Amino acid sequence: MDMTDFAEVMAQIPAGRLLSRVHDLLVLTDPVDYAGVDQVFPMYPEQPFFLDELRRTDLRGARALEFGLGSGVLSIGTLKAGAARVDALEINPRAKLFAGFNALLNGVADGLCIRDGDRADLWAPVAGERFDFILSNPPFMPSPPGAAEHYFHSGGGGLLGMDFLERILAWLDDHLAVGGRAQFVTAAPGDAELPTALIELLERHLRGAATLVVDPLRLPFDDLAHHLPEGLSAAAMTAATHELQASGISHEYLCVLHYAADAPRGLSVEQCAAHPAWDQPLP
Repeated sequence: MDMTDFAEVMAQIPAGRLLSRVHDLLVLTDPVDYAGVDQVFPMYPEQPFFLDELRRTDLRGARALEFGLGSGVLSIGTLKAGAARVDALEINPRAKLFAGFNALLNGVADGLCIRDGDRADLWAPVAGERFDFILSNPPFMPSPPGAAEHYFHSGGGGLLGMDFLERILAWLDDHLAVGGRAQFVTAAPGDAELPTALIELLERHLRGAATLVVDPLRLPFDDLAHHLPEGLSAAAMTAATHELQASGISHEYLCVLHYAADAPRGLSVEQCAAHPAWDQPLP
């Protein structure tokens, strides 16, 4: 689509919607200030980071699975990169509508199978199934005790924001086909040097080879206020902050995880080029 066509599409987007370009994809979402619990999250640097890291040799003809479809951008990019089909799990009815529209807009609707997710048991909708490629941009909003889940996309991340991802990792090997691969993009907490909390999760749960690609830009994690919905008591906030400090958590990192289930067990960490202001939405 050239810029003239893009301008014509933009002119037809209703007020209160956001049409973004992510590489060669057009993605319709809600704006940042949409206040409903069913917000379809706008584009951030994590989406192009994930797409940049896709390895087409892993995707040719693959049957893939995505947890948390959202706008559909990652599934759409995975189909464009060569996957034959993506089964995408989502609990938000509004997101399903947006993702279906975005799949049509980008010419891959025939390959996208949108299925009902299950927040209580993430793997239940695909019990007994195996996939060539599993992907996710999991919810990573910290949710200390006393913080209610505010959005469909928040997912109840626990104090470190990684509970959703951990539930994926715990059963990942059991749902990958022979030679299967996985790729995730997430923000993850750690110390002043590395996303140590995420590294500990990977070492605990994965039986194959993991490569963690880490953005060099570190953001302070010791103040949870910018992560949380309004209404959490000052005492709960203080207790959560003290718990983080005691465990050595001080910073947050943007990371992409590559995983090969059939390779010898191991973990390597690499640094990528910086994504400036990766905590801010794309313009």
